[in-house]
Amino acid sequence: MKKIVIAGGTGNIGKLLSEKLLELGYQVIILTRNNQQSQSNGLHYMKWDGESLGQWSDVLEEAEAIINLSGKSIQCRFTEENKKALLSSRIKPTHILGEAIKQANKGPRLWINFSGISIFEGVQTSNDEHSTNYADTFLANLTKQWEQTFFESNTPQTNKVCLRLSPVLSKDFGMFRELYPLAKWGLGGKVGNGEQLISWIHELDLVQLVLWILDQEKPSALYHACVPEPATNQHFMQDLRKAVGVSFGLPLPTVFAKVGAFFKGVESDMLLLTNNVFTTQTIQEGFVFTYPNSIKAFKHLTKK
Repeated sequence: MKKIVIAGGTGNIGKLLSEKLLELGYQVIILTRNNQQSQSNGLHYMKWDGESLGQWSDVLEEAEAIINLSGKSIQCRFTEENKKALLSSRIKPTHILGEAIKQANKGPRLWINFSGISIFEGVQTSNDEHSTNYADTFLANLTKQWEQTFFESNTPQTNKVCLRLSPVLSKDFGMFRELYPLAKWGLGGKVGNGEQLISWIHELDLVQLVLWILDQEKPSALYHACVPEPATNQHFMQDLRKAVGVSFGLPLPTVFAKVGAFFKGVESDMLLLTNNVFTTQTIQEGFVFTYPNSIKAFKHLTKK
């Protein structure tokens, strides 16, 4: 039975991946800071602190892959305290995983380290995996440091893949879960001027993309986990309204978007800044998206 280790795997993405990997017959070990007991055959939890070597390092021996999902959620206000937590919760686990792999007798074949398309946050030019026109926002600079820590890890026996994640469309969490009721209530209009681009990925495509990377003997070092073509906020919301059967959507002016984000405890940049990001590397190497556009994605997610 092949073994997959998932660091920080108790969140939404970790659960998606774990369920599918278990279904396919993998043994899944989740590194977590909490004491948890498994209720599923093949699923095990190992406690770690994400900062120092320990007994947990042994689970990396002869693993098929380590998938690193560690990191505090960016759904928060960027106070100085939160900035420190957002950075350390990514840098420290990535660094210590690199050390553990380096010291392993027979480490994992593959290390997939999640990152974010926010490295291009607000950049107007189009950006695929070959682009280096990075932004200079807090999230962009955090992502740059995170990826630098990953790529500088000395793991010659382990292939490394950086997977830049976009917002995930799911019934159970994230952007779609929040927008769906608003669209049904006639509040699903454009945000701001509606021209900002949105890049995203359907949850099932994300799972299939990770499985596809696992199947590659020599995967590329970087992939974007997002659809091949971003959509403007205006068209994205139009497609959502069409899927829920509501013709009208009250727009959300910029000033109200900022006020709403403040009271919700998040940054308005995630609503208002463009994310002109897409993927070419996955397409060139043969990955096929089941939900390549918002019309198909929303039709699937709104099915009863």
